[in-house]
Amino acid sequence: MDVKKAIGARIRELRHSEKYTQEEFAEMINVAPRHISRIENGVNTPSIETLEKIANVFSLELRDLCNFQHLYDETYLKNSVLGIINNLNPKELSLAYKVLSAIFK
Repeated sequence: MDVKKAIGARIRELRHSEKYTQEEFAEMINVAPRHISRIENGVNTPSIETLEKIANVFSLELRDLCNFQHLYDETYLKNSVLGIINNLNPKELSLAYKVLSAIFK
């Protein structure tokens, strides 16, 4: 597992769960939006100070930012997929069906 990419994906996941844009989130932790993008894409590694600010925004312990166990939990994954599906409009739902059908048939 590429740790930089895993941390970036975890931060993106948390940011999306709160529906923050990169710009809003960057302002909350006092960094440039481009820095958030680079962290989330695994290009930059956030400093310990930035990680602490990120954890505080989400009311997490610093160690919880590096907890990727949920990515392997079947119930979590199913609920996450269903949450995404439930928020799609009819056109997006049709597209999701076509993509999933093509991949898993």
